[in-house]
Amino acid sequence: MKIQLFFFILLFWVTVSQAKKKYPEYGSLDLRRECRMGNGRCKNQCHENEIRIAYCIRPGTHCCLQQ
Repeated sequence: MKIQLFFFILLFWVTVSQAKKKYPEYGSLDLRRECRMGNGRCKNQCHENEIRIAYCIRPGTHCCLQQ
């Protein structure tokens, strides 16, 4: 069982490392910083006078912009 876990982790690590080398731009986007640069704020819920445009770091938080 331990050897199977080792091979699974090894396979996953090799796959992810190759993807990072091939497509480095997909892992480097900081959505929280992008939200702040657009004069938005990351919140759990947007108020009525705000517009939700995207998710921040995790799907539970939204980038809210003032109208």
